[in-house]
Amino acid sequence: MSLQLQHALEALYGLERRKDKLGLDGTRALLAALGNPQERFRAVHVAGTNGKGSVCALVASVLREAGWHTGLFTSPHLVDFRERIRVDGRWADADRLGVRLEHIQSLPEGRDRTFFEVCTALAFDDLAARGAEWSVIEVGLGGRLDCTNVVTPEVSVITSIGLDHTEILGDTLEQIATEKAGIIKPGVPVVSHAGSDVASGVVRDVAAMQGAPLVEVAPRPRVDPLADNRATAEAVIETLAARGVRIPRGAVEAGLARARWPGRFERCPDEPRLWWDGAHNPDGARALSAWCRERPLRPSALVFAASRDKDAGAFLGALADAVPARRVIAARYRGERAVPPEALAAIARAAGWSAEVAPDVATACRRGLEDATAEAPVLLTGSLFAVGEAMEAFGGAPGEWL
Repeated sequence: MSLQLQHALEALYGLERRKDKLGLDGTRALLAALGNPQERFRAVHVAGTNGKGSVCALVASVLREAGWHTGLFTSPHLVDFRERIRVDGRWADADRLGVRLEHIQSLPEGRDRTFFEVCTALAFDDLAARGAEWSVIEVGLGGRLDCTNVVTPEVSVITSIGLDHTEILGDTLEQIATEKAGIIKPGVPVVSHAGSDVASGVVRDVAAMQGAPLVEVAPRPRVDPLADNRATAEAVIETLAARGVRIPRGAVEAGLARARWPGRFERCPDEPRLWWDGAHNPDGARALSAWCRERPLRPSALVFAASRDKDAGAFLGALADAVPARRVIAARYRGERAVPPEALAAIARAAGWSAEVAPDVATACRRGLEDATAEAPVLLTGSLFAVGEAMEAFGGAPGEWL
């Protein structure tokens, strides 16, 4: 990344999401000043608590295989900001992003915008400029008031819904599901794998009110988040095909097979004794636990980092059966929202784990690797930010092409 872009983004990172800053008016005004780039491509819009990034990657991969120039906008990034904005798998050019970011900030409509408002405008501007015919857009937070909700997609998608970001979205499943279902547009088909009866019921009600045809994806017989995400992506593709979008059957099979979503259920390519997953809430931890049992993977230690708004105790409880050693190495990722490792260690000990602390993610991983084997590896989880730092230290970052 260029130094100019890095410095500009660092200044923006401080403009974090806040409940009183949620809304669409600022984003709409900024995009209008840019010529409404979001109207120059067709979109698939994906919300949810868990699985939305994976579903985005799968759908985008199939559309690419079908011959469409396909954009992908996701968040957060793991190592490099440009990972968020891709066309046909290639991330955005740093020099162009820097120029366009400077232009956005020079506009009256670009003043006092939050980081994600600017990020969304920058992404839509870049996707349109690079000729994306389709763009798969991941919601940043919630749905109803998320900046990305300015798009009118061909299909809306809602993946598994659970309790997360409760300080902003509400502290009940019904409230959170209502926010996620806020991406449903009048008459636009919606594919839902919301999960629980409560969340699914909310999606059904909102879809009915909006006159939006609803396709519900049944859960797989076994608890397998990868299979559920694939089934959701397949339902999205079938819905698009039914609307006349050219997607050959061979493109579906090839796209699903070739899709990659880094940082989820993944082994470090340069260190086979280290695995990582970006699960960051109890539902994600339960999915990770099921995946470990299915594989099977029996970690010798858990490297754990988390953000302040997460329920660390419930997260560890959901993972207890997957880590027979019950050993936690608590670490802190770089970022002001990170929980101090001493606090995480105290939570772990209260839950019956042995716990030690490390000053950072890389040190924690190295400490765990001292006793790890390929059969009993180290498992890093709790935060995608922590996974990104491990990638920086040990390899495996997504890179320019995906």
